[in-house]
Amino acid sequence: MRFHKHIIGLLCLIFILAQGLFAQEKMSTIEYHSQMKSSLHTLYKAGNIENFKRSAQQLRKIAEQEQTKWVPFYHTSYAYVMAAFMSKEKFEAEEMLNQAQMMVDKANKFSPSNSEIIALQGFIYQARVGINPKSKIHEFVQKAVQCYDQARFIKPENPRPYYLLGQILYRLPETMGGNKENACKHFQQASEKYQTFKPRSEFSPNWGAEGNLLMLEKCKQ
Repeated sequence: MRFHKHIIGLLCLIFILAQGLFAQEKMSTIEYHSQMKSSLHTLYKAGNIENFKRSAQQLRKIAEQEQTKWVPFYHTSYAYVMAAFMSKEKFEAEEMLNQAQMMVDKANKFSPSNSEIIALQGFIYQARVGINPKSKIHEFVQKAVQCYDQARFIKPENPRPYYLLGQILYRLPETMGGNKENACKHFQQASEKYQTFKPRSEFSPNWGAEGNLLMLEKCKQ
C-alpha cells in the first residue's frame, strides 16, 4: 500500500514538472518579435549599468525560452559585457563576463563561424583586460585581436571588429602594443563600413557606429 502511494506521488510530481515544461514552450512569432523589439530598444538606449543589467535579464529570458536562434543569446551577452565595463566592482564585473561567455557560447552553437559572434567573443576578452592582473593582459589582448582578425576575414564588410580593434590599439600603452595612429586608421575603416553596412534583419547586431564616431573625434585632437 505504501509502495503504491509512493508511485502515485512520483507520478503527480512528474505531471507537475511536465506542466511546467509545457508552460515554457517556445513563444509565438508575434510574441518573439514584440519582446525582441522592446528589449533591443531598451538595450541600445541603455546608458548605465542598471539598464544594461535589466536588458540582459529581459533578453536572456527571451533567448532561453526561444532556444532556436543565436540573436537573443548574442544580445544578452553584449548587454552583460557593457554592464561589466561600467561596473566598479571587480568581482561583479567578472561574474557578468562569465555570464556573457555562457551566452556567447550558446549563440555560437546555433551559428558557428559567425563574424558577429566571433567579434563579440573578442569584446569579452577585451573586457577581461581591465579586471585581470597585468600578467594576464597580454594573453587577453592577444585572444581579442585574434578574434577580431578572424571576424574580419570571415566578413570583411562587418564594421564592428575594426571598431573594437581600434579601441584596443588606442587604449593600450605603446609598451604593450598600443598605437594611436593605427587605431585611428581602424576607426576610419570602421566608419566607412558603417555607412554601407546593412544588418541582415531588424534584430541583427547593429551597434558601435556612435562610439566609433566619438573615437574618430578623439583622433583629431
